[in-house]
Amino acid sequence: MLRSIIQLYKNSLTGLSREIWLLTFVTLINRSGTIVTLFLTIYVTDQLGYSKTQAGIAASCFGIGSLLGGFIGGYLTDRIGYYKVMFYSLLSVGFMFFILMYLRNFYFLCGGIIVTNMIGDTFRPASSASLGAYSTKENHTRSLSLYRLAINLGFALGAGAAGWIASRFGYDWLFIIDGATCIAAAFMFILLLPNKEDQEKATEEESANVDLRKSHSAYNDHWYLLFLFCLFLNAVAFMQLFSSFPVFCKEVLGFSEADVGNMMAFNGFIIVLLEMPLVYLIVQRKQQMETIIGGVMLIGFSFLIYNILGFYWWVAVLSMILVSVGEIINFPFTTTIALQRSRPYNRGEYMGLFTVMFSSSAIFAPIIGLWVAEQYSFTHLWYLMSALSLLSFVGLLFLKGNASDKLVIDG
Repeated sequence: MLRSIIQLYKNSLTGLSREIWLLTFVTLINRSGTIVTLFLTIYVTDQLGYSKTQAGIAASCFGIGSLLGGFIGGYLTDRIGYYKVMFYSLLSVGFMFFILMYLRNFYFLCGGIIVTNMIGDTFRPASSASLGAYSTKENHTRSLSLYRLAINLGFALGAGAAGWIASRFGYDWLFIIDGATCIAAAFMFILLLPNKEDQEKATEEESANVDLRKSHSAYNDHWYLLFLFCLFLNAVAFMQLFSSFPVFCKEVLGFSEADVGNMMAFNGFIIVLLEMPLVYLIVQRKQQMETIIGGVMLIGFSFLIYNILGFYWWVAVLSMILVSVGEIINFPFTTTIALQRSRPYNRGEYMGLFTVMFSSSAIFAPIIGLWVAEQYSFTHLWYLMSALSLLSFVGLLFLKGNASDKLVIDG
């Protein structure tokens, strides 16, 4: 049995390119320091003395910046290439975190958050596009999963340390560490990873044919746009994990900052432990859309169980397990669909829209979530998030039955 499990892990990790492993390493360094967002709502309420609604607005500013970054990053990726966008994004956002540390006025803080995340999230469509160059078509989904593994392992390590750092040394150190790791990742990226953009360029005929580029635009891909809308509904629910959930843990469940950090680290470690082998098995079964739909169901149910079982610490642990598994069997395949529907000359556009979808959910999720929690209750909030996931589930079922002939999903 143990030998079979070890072999499964080995199979899930073999055949991936050297560049994917290097990108994974750089991403791990970067994400290990990405810890400010985890405690932003607590920082704004406890440290700066603002209300929950204001904390929700501040958290949504990350989403606004991410939305702008998604558009800008997608645009720049198709014009100057993913390599330059990734390097300058990492380098610049590192210095922005140092500035953000000194912004205490609410309006200046919100403005600083928008600019910081706008710069930082130009990285996301560029990095997603780079996976098309650094991996083979057959390994796109597993390459994406390894990339996500680095994100989540870094997230888990950072989250576990963040609560301890905030409680022992103060919140300023979260900004310092975030900035330093971004700058370190920028220099590791340019030293370790080659620029393979020349190999990914479209043919001269495709690049010169304006009509072809227009007909293949992501904005004309109606199936894809509906797909993103369904994902958006579920993402609003999922994003409560990073906005309302920390406040819920602290105020309702009585968790300390360290406890909240450990819960978020638990999410990351579940993903690190299970994602690669699960994705490897799912890819063999060729049931990607069914898997995405199953992930949406688990994410919705992870919030509903609070209202079924009660507000207890062990329910929070169970909920975290469910939302983590839902994330594992949803996110790698949704990203693969976006990547596979694109072409080299419009990959930034497709991945930019994908980033914009998640960024939009990051805008609405904290505002809606913390407002509902403050004006009504967390019980009402968990019912609402479950309902949004149900709508997403129904929409994806419809799209599965009306799949476009453009849709190509591989492993």
